[in-house]
Amino acid sequence: MWFFRSPEIIFGEDSLSFLKDLRINRCLVITDNFLLKSGLLDKLFRNLPESSKRMVIGDISPEPTFREMTGRIEEIRKFNPDYVIGFGGGSSMDTSKILFALNERPDLDVYDITPLVPLGLRKKSRLIAIPTTSGTGSECSWAAVLSEEGEKRKSELASPEILPDYAILDPDLVVSLPKEQTKNTAADALTHAIEGYVSSWNNPFSDAMSEKAIDLISSNIETVLKDPENIDARNSVHIGASMAGLSFSNSQIGLAHALGHSLGAYFKLAHGKTVALFLPNVIDFNYNVSAQKFEKLNSIVPERYRKKKFSDTLRGLFRSMGVEGSIEECGITRKEFEQNLDGLVSLASESTGCLTNPRESSTSDIRELFRNSYARLR
Repeated sequence: MWFFRSPEIIFGEDSLSFLKDLRINRCLVITDNFLLKSGLLDKLFRNLPESSKRMVIGDISPEPTFREMTGRIEEIRKFNPDYVIGFGGGSSMDTSKILFALNERPDLDVYDITPLVPLGLRKKSRLIAIPTTSGTGSECSWAAVLSEEGEKRKSELASPEILPDYAILDPDLVVSLPKEQTKNTAADALTHAIEGYVSSWNNPFSDAMSEKAIDLISSNIETVLKDPENIDARNSVHIGASMAGLSFSNSQIGLAHALGHSLGAYFKLAHGKTVALFLPNVIDFNYNVSAQKFEKLNSIVPERYRKKKFSDTLRGLFRSMGVEGSIEECGITRKEFEQNLDGLVSLASESTGCLTNPRESSTSDIRELFRNSYARLR
């Protein structure tokens, strides 16, 4: 027996106005310092019911630890929100999921947020996720990531009960997204869609989401990077990114994420950048067990990017987007890489991505993938 889980999704222009239809009395908004100072938060506030009381947590860092996430938990419990809104990128939305759970369950250990433990949430509040980037897919997933204090490690928490009730995809919120974030988050979304498509837990529902996500993103990302205010292209990429989120959250990730999480934890690199640089080599590694599916995906990417091998198609697409194609291009010296290689391999080997990757991998396979990804394949 399988389940396909999704929030109620509100999308397209003026989607934020949906908030006016909700009976929001006490609203907790979780965001980052950049958005706190930007005009985007004002757009959110203008669409909340005028009578609603608001509490804002606006200091979420790109890689928050549990201590950073929960520094104001007692204040949150006193405020007693009936809606929790994660507004921003993956870190803000992931933090909102964790605070949503811990607000209702003061007795809960954060590491009890697993699919195996019934949490009994939604007695006090509902959860809304509003992405201001197009790529993490957190608004459509039942997972959350936190960085471990003082360690080069991230923990992945998951429970169907932290899946948002509503995901609001308003393209107006991503029109001003900087080019660097636009390309990295789009690369992240493509990686979600591709790894979800060939995951050992893939299913017809997740496959459909992957195929359409790759179509929407690969057909529109060039336009978005050249003309950031093209609302139609932005809308397509934004919707595609959430479809990719629906795919991987209902099928799981693979080795590109296992290696990417490890590299990002060690060298503090953007997540989308790290998973994308490993993806073509991981596809080559997985090719013999997923050839038919990779060939199908290759036929979906626009012909101007298409090569005979799907991995080469992606190398060309990522290069056209300006996404780094190797560890070396991320500014990591060969000496730094070699000094940390054992730790990188060990951490990647512990990822759930190794379990759901379509081909089994040994530590020597993972080490070879790291080594093959240091310099760009010419």
